[in-house]
Amino acid sequence: MDFLISGTGKKAMNVENFNEFPNLPSTHVLDNRIYTNQEIFELEQNDIFQSSWLFVCHESELPKPGCFRTTLAAGKPIVIVRGDDGKIRSFYNICRHRSSPVVRADTGRAREFQCFYHLWTYNLEGNCTGVTKPDGYKSVKLDKNKLGLIPIRTDLIAGLVFVCLNGDTDPLCDYLGDIIEPIIEPLNSAELDVFHFHRADVQTNWKLWQDNNSERYHSMLHVINRKTQPWVKGKKSPMKLRIGMNGHSGYWSDGAAEVDYAAGGYSGVTTGILPGLKENEMRVINLFPDTMVNIRSNVIRIDRMVPVSVGLTRVEWWGLGLKTVSEKTRMERLKHHNMFWGPTGRNLGEDVIAVEEQWTAMNSEVVRYSILAREEDLNPTDDANLRAYYKEWGRRIRRQPHAPFETINGDKY
Repeated sequence: MDFLISGTGKKAMNVENFNEFPNLPSTHVLDNRIYTNQEIFELEQNDIFQSSWLFVCHESELPKPGCFRTTLAAGKPIVIVRGDDGKIRSFYNICRHRSSPVVRADTGRAREFQCFYHLWTYNLEGNCTGVTKPDGYKSVKLDKNKLGLIPIRTDLIAGLVFVCLNGDTDPLCDYLGDIIEPIIEPLNSAELDVFHFHRADVQTNWKLWQDNNSERYHSMLHVINRKTQPWVKGKKSPMKLRIGMNGHSGYWSDGAAEVDYAAGGYSGVTTGILPGLKENEMRVINLFPDTMVNIRSNVIRIDRMVPVSVGLTRVEWWGLGLKTVSEKTRMERLKHHNMFWGPTGRNLGEDVIAVEEQWTAMNSEVVRYSILAREEDLNPTDDANLRAYYKEWGRRIRRQPHAPFETINGDKY
């Protein structure tokens, strides 16, 4: 039913009138309910995150035996630790006795792990080495050797540590394909360390942060980008999108200088340039489903999205750079990094506002569809990478991004 707009004699249309499917190819449209629906969120955890290789940390964060980091993978608690043999392993962070967390700290170093609840202990290789009051289990012949921490597939590439909860997923190198190649030299040619890490809970769906990292069309949102990035200022950029396998993508310019930091008032950004990069060069890859690696001059920024609930995302940020730089360069690098991407950085705060308000508006259900229709011959603001991402997303959960509650034949779920 339509209503008259007071004093105009014109009809006001109901919201439903604006929710017709856009006159676009289905590949260029998303149903906004993929960001707000609980059923979709659960499918993603089960069918995407449990079967993907997920970045969890950099090897330099685990420099010595016993150094560990805890996090979530597919909503499940895990611990990553360097063993006495120097190998990095991962385990579910759950005691085999009564399912309490074994490690409660975010990071640290330990000789062994001891569950705080009943004090069962595990060594760094995950073996159960101690059961309190063992005589109580004699009659049932409890074998602690069969009750070690449950291991998780773990692999490294260029110092990046990945885990996979599914034993059938392809090996890491095969899963990533050649999209990783542009970042191998900067990551692998010299010793790096993490000079910055922080995390924040963002009130949005995890995919909206991933979308924000993937598309360059929003660059004009950032005040500093309007000054420093040529494609925002109207100049043609030599950078091109690259579409990889399994939903991965990236963009880089094969060595051309791109980011004009001086125009934004940031001097000295080019000290400690990473191996293989030219001054001010920029290389970015987005790994399906949840990680961005952004290399600019002397800094490697890594974002990881950790879905907590359909509307809550724990975003983790790393800043990496050359370890062997002067203290002056280190402090200058940290200052510039934080001015862009630190907890109070200019770009980061603008991104948080954008994706939180976007998710709030989507929940109003006023606008049903989002548009991914830019076609620009793989220039940075083309939507081709997002279309490739959601093609893989749909394949994984067996739903259509533009019609997630219908089968290919039109049947309703």
